[in-house]
This record gives sequence, C-alpha cells and structure tokens, in this order.
Amino acid sequence: MRDSNRPATMLLHYGEDKSEYQGAVVPPIYQNSLFTFKDWDSIDKVFDDPVNNCIYTRGKNPTVAIAEEKLAKLAGGEKAKLFTSGMAAISSAIMHCVKHNGHVITLKNIYGPANNFLGTYLKEKMNLEVTYISGTDIKEFESNIKENTCLIYLESPSSVVFSLQDLEVVAKLAKSHNIKTIIDNTWATPIYQKPLSFGIDLEVHSCSKYIGGHSDIVAGVVIGSEKDLRGIFESEHALYGGKIAPFEAWLIMRSLRTLPIRLKQHEENGMKVAKYLEQHPKVKKSLLSRA
Repeated sequence: MRDSNRPATMLLHYGEDKSEYQGAVVPPIYQNSLFTFKDWDSIDKVFDDPVNNCIYTRGKNPTVAIAEEKLAKLAGGEKAKLFTSGMAAISSAIMHCVKHNGHVITLKNIYGPANNFLGTYLKEKMNLEVTYISGTDIKEFESNIKENTCLIYLESPSSVVFSLQDLEVVAKLAKSHNIKTIIDNTWATPIYQKPLSFGIDLEVHSCSKYIGGHSDIVAGVVIGSEKDLRGIFESEHALYGGKIAPFEAWLIMRSLRTLPIRLKQHEENGMKVAKYLEQHPKVKKSLLSRA
C-alpha cells in the first residue's frame, strides 16, 4: 500500500474526488465566474460562509480550491490562499499583520519588491517603521522589539546571500510579545522546510519559482491557520481582488505532481557543482568546508 503521507503520493491525490468530475484522471478547469443554486435557501446558506462555498470565482473556485488544499497539506497548514503573484501574496499577508504607525523587524536581504513594499510604500502610506537586521542572532530580534512592533518578516534562506534564521526561537520570541511572524519560504519550498511547524504564523511563496517549476506560471500563495486565512480571504484577498485564474491553479497542480522529484534532482545537481567548486584552485572560500 502506498504511504498517502509521502509528499509524492499526497500531491498526486490529496484534495481530489474523482467521483465529482466523471472519474477524470486530473481535475477539470472550472473556467466560470458564477455558480448557480437550486433555490433561495441554498443561496442564503452559502452566503453565510463564502470562504468554504463557491459563489463567485473571485472568492472560491473548485479548481483553485484543490490546489490550495494540496499546498496547505504539504506545508502543514490549515488553509492556503492562492494569489495572482508572489508579491500579491506577500503584500496581502503583510497588510493582514501591520497597523498604522506600527513597527516591523525584517532582514537586510529580503526580496527586493517586498523590501520596497515595507520600507517605501508602507512607510509613506501608513507611517510604518522598519528595522533591518542580519537575523543570524536572536539577540538582534530581541533588542529591536518596540511597543509598536507588530510583525517580524523573515526569509530563510534569504535572497542572494542565503542567510538563515532560527525559526523556532524567533517564533517563540514573537509570540511572547504578541507579534505576528511571516516567512517567505520560496527558496526551501515546503518539501525541505516547514516553518509553520516551528510556530511561524504565515508562510508565503512565489509559486512562479520551484512550485511552478516550468516558467509558465505567475502566482503566489499564503499558508497558515484557518483563522488567519479566513481574515485574509475576507479582507485583503476579497478587497484587493488578487485572485488567481483557474487555469494557473490547474498548472500549479500539474507542477506539484513533479515537485518532489524535481527538487531531488536540483539537490543532486547543486551538490555536484558545490563539490566541484570546493576543489577548484580559483575558489578561495568554501561553505562546504565550514559545514
């Protein structure tokens, strides 16, 4: 019997009910904007819970929902919400956590557009204060917490320099001060790192990178608790309108089927290159030798 908890098996089948779509091997693309109901009572019932019912594709769509279930399961989260891009996911997650005149602690090497969103756009729009640290020492986080600190925004490994943060320790510190935490987990993917299990509140990804894997998708996802994701669905996702199209969600499902084997090959290829460079006479410093 196949282990349904193995990522490769889970990503093939989880969230799918083939009896609902005529036994099709892969879920269909529900390319409709509206959904119909047999009577007014049915309409009234679904409007009481738009998060879990299909009313209008800007909210929930069956194809998108299957992809979201797979991503949430893979990351160990209760819910996931797909967006039109990684930045749509990042900005929505950040907006869910920050407040006017608030303070954010983040890293010096986060993704450029996320840096601009925090340090320029929200500084002007919301008078948001941002403190940049290296993130390698928990004392840096602790010493920079203020009364108005509302968010710690992480990226581990970080962009360009691939620095790491101790996610469990940072999450514990943040919770003790009632501060929300977000991590951009794009580089590691939920295959190699599961930040939610360490206590991080929200995990964001650019699905255009490893999750997509074929350079034919622009999308993003936020993963976390049912409470947080309901809040994001009802506010940032609904009001900003950054919904992903059913076709892109279908492509993400296609990509998820091969994510484990693709990452395994990336790992093997990367190690071969690293070992080659470690022995190269023109390389003065090797990270492998320090491991």
